[in-house]
Amino acid sequence: MSGWSTGLLAFWDDFETMLNGTVLCGAMVVLMPARTNLDLVGGAATCGIPSVKLMPCVEHLGCSEQDAAYCANLSICIMFPPIAIFWRKQMRDMYSIKGSIPGDIVSCFMCFPCMAMQEARELKMRETGRMLVPSQLNMNSR
Repeated sequence: MSGWSTGLLAFWDDFETMLNGTVLCGAMVVLMPARTNLDLVGGAATCGIPSVKLMPCVEHLGCSEQDAAYCANLSICIMFPPIAIFWRKQMRDMYSIKGSIPGDIVSCFMCFPCMAMQEARELKMRETGRMLVPSQLNMNSR
């Protein structure tokens, strides 16, 4: 078993994830656990309902099956916020990351945005094998 690839407070390790987690005073961070779980389980909804059965609810909006699964995950996260702790444990189990449920609870309640960004960074690193961290941010480029 190994530990997390990045620390809980390692915001600057992945600039893109940090911007997504902190833009608009963290409004996007609420969406991150639902999206991370969707990517973790291959585009399926957490509730076990096949995406095809969710399609009638969202197809008139021009959504795909993955969008339907994301909507289901987001709804579950909004109705039952502790599901984010279960999703974190699921990620730890899938990638053999050291940790415990009490540690997940502390991470969630100490700094939910930090937890969500750490999971997003971990999935990004595990799925692509690397993170793209800008070596220099040039604000004058056109």
